[in-house]
Amino acid sequence: MNICGILIHIKPENEQIMRSRLEEIDGVEIHAVSPEGQMVTTLEEIEEDTTGDKLFAIQRMEGVLSASMIYHHNEELGKERTEEDIPEAYLESLSEACGNSGKPCIK
Repeated sequence: MNICGILIHIKPENEQIMRSRLEEIDGVEIHAVSPEGQMVTTLEEIEEDTTGDKLFAIQRMEGVLSASMIYHHNEELGKERTEEDIPEAYLESLSEACGNSGKPCIK
């Protein structure tokens, strides 16, 4: 299983339409959106090739200004994941992307 953290930049006025488009992609989850149009998302996919294809599709999507993989994790299927498995640096990057001090900016 591949788990990728992707920071997507959009125009803030396009948030709702971009949410709809991104949520149509299997494996994409939107965790937070800043007022400036930064979307903190994850993409979970079993196949590495499919993960790359989906990231490329997001980058080419109409309305996306940029999309960058900021985190990647590969784990064996069947192993339970806990909150302790998420690196602290990644959790901090979520807060920084939202422009706050540790408070979630999930809409």
